Amino acid sequence: MGRTGGSVAAACLRIFLAAICVVALICGGDGTSGAPYVTMRPHERVSSQPQAEPLPTLVSDMLDRAVGAPGGYPMTLTAHVGDHRVNASWTYIDGLPGLNMQVDSWLLGVLDAAAPAGSRYRPAMALNALQPLNQEMTVSAAPVQAAGTIVVVREKVKSSGTNGTGSVRSATVYVDTVTGQLRSGAELLRPESVPGIQSRITGVPADIAAPSQQEPPVTDLLLSPSGELTVTAELPGGPGRQVSMTMSAGDARAALSDYGRHVLGQLNAAAVPRPATAPALRHVNCDIVPCAALTYDDGPDARTTPQLLAILAERKAQATFFMTGSNTAANPSIAKQVADAGYAIGNHTYSHPYLTKLPIPAVKKEIERTDAAILAATGSTPAMMRPPYGAADAAVQGAVGKPLIIWAVDSLDWQSKNPAAFVPKVLKEITPGAVVLMHDVQPTTIAGQQELISTLQGQGYRLVSVPQLFEGTPLIPGHVYRSRPARP
Repeated sequence: MGRTGGSVAAACLRIFLAAICVVALICGGDGTSGAPYVTMRPHERVSSQPQAEPLPTLVSDMLDRAVGAPGGYPMTLTAHVGDHRVNASWTYIDGLPGLNMQVDSWLLGVLDAAAPAGSRYRPAMALNALQPLNQEMTVSAAPVQAAGTIVVVREKVKSSGTNGTGSVRSATVYVDTVTGQLRSGAELLRPESVPGIQSRITGVPADIAAPSQQEPPVTDLLLSPSGELTVTAELPGGPGRQVSMTMSAGDARAALSDYGRHVLGQLNAAAVPRPATAPALRHVNCDIVPCAALTYDDGPDARTTPQLLAILAERKAQATFFMTGSNTAANPSIAKQVADAGYAIGNHTYSHPYLTKLPIPAVKKEIERTDAAILAATGSTPAMMRPPYGAADAAVQGAVGKPLIIWAVDSLDWQSKNPAAFVPKVLKEITPGAVVLMHDVQPTTIAGQQELISTLQGQGYRLVSVPQLFEGTPLIPGHVYRSRPARP
């Protein structure tokens, strides 16, 4: 027989053997001695090819039931990125900066990839982004397991078009809540067990697969407390086609690495509690969500400040209070109420003078007296300050010993004393990353906060504290800050 005939015969043999293996899998076994037995769950696939039927639900969707993780707090985003309407949801976990940064990096990578060629995602794309587009993308990163010292987060991207095409990809990340160490789902397995699992996903044993065939990456693994292991992976032959399979506890045990066995032990232990971070310092990435920092000067005031706190709490909005030392000394219980509610506090001098008109020793005294008053009332010394009237020259900047937080949007609420004037002004001038100036000693300012806050949140703004707005940007003593710098 010639070389060509031999090649054809070999190809036919491979196809015949592959068919036998698929039948064996369906019937309950794989016919490969010495390999863990794997039970394939019934599954449905999302194809990258046009389909007449709506996109089916994957088995992995049934594994996406989010669980409560100690210290977890959810985030959401709707944005128009290129041709995609992106609906994103994810969870940060207090006290796990490594995990939060990993989620941020992954999410920004997804958003940047969806942006038009030559550009990157910007938070402004998430403002007023309610109308539908031809392509929908659902992005999620949520805890799906939390026990002992282990939290498991599934990261998933699912896209679909109006013509029925779509794709889905997912991966799991394991984090140790004590050490903060991050591990991929693939690290649950011994390296030598991976090829056998990959071959079962393709339906073709590794020893007869075509040499050029690329095995699917195994990145999404979920270990149950009883020891069953569910693997979700892409199929070869097209991007975004997935299948899930489950290994019994006995078979999974043979495939687990030392780390996998450690995780199994932790999944059967009680969750380990961790200390909470003050709400004003909780992680928010303002390169992802459009943020604005509402700031209020001149308080605290016994009548108006508690009214503002009630509004902020109702709207679940963060804010920053730049307090004068004289009002703090006169209303220490109100200052403590602000601090106890978790809001950020800054130094606004003791007597509200033009600092540029004072000698340097007097400037320092203004700052020191205010620090002392705020410390006595709240138990903490403010780490930032705001010069009255925004008046700060080089000498003042060098004397205050703290970063100077000015503003990008001046509401002029003190001047108009009219919500019908200052609310539209703020809404017209605000942009993502802006610091907004208002005054909590003005009753008319308080009267406009419900409308202002609800409108900003309705547009897609996340209202954060000044520390949250500038997270990742070191605030240097003596430097002036007005808004968060754009992502480089």
